[in-house]
Amino acid sequence: MLKRTLTIALLLAALGTGVAACGGGSTPVAAQPPKTADGVSVSVQDNLFKPGDVKVKAGQTVTFTNDGAVPHTVTGIGGATFDSGTLAPGRTFSFIAEGKGRITYVCTIHPGMKGTIEVD
Repeated sequence: MLKRTLTIALLLAALGTGVAACGGGSTPVAAQPPKTADGVSVSVQDNLFKPGDVKVKAGQTVTFTNDGAVPHTVTGIGGATFDSGTLAPGRTFSFIAEGKGRITYVCTIHPGMKGTIEVD
C-alpha cells in the first residue's frame, strides 16, 4: 500500500512539473522591452516571447535571444519575410525593422507563440 501511495505521489508531482513548464495557460503581462543602442531585445522563453509586442523605429534592430530550454524559431508571417531558422537555447537572432507598419511573428515549432512589432 505504501509503495502504491508513493508511486501515485511521484506521478502527480511529475505531472505538476510538466504543466508548470508549459506555462500553465496563463497570459503574460505586457512589459517594455529592454532598449539597446539601436533597437530592442526580446527574450524567447519556453512558450512565450517576452515582451510579445514591441515598438521600434524604422531602421532599428530587433534582437531575439532564446533564454528557454528548448529550440524555437522567430518567423515573420503575413508578408514578413524574416526567419531565424531553428534557434537553439542561448542563441540569438537579429533583424532590422524596415518601413512602417505592424509585423506579426510566430515560433513555427510552437505555433501558439506569437508576437508583434510595431514599426514607426
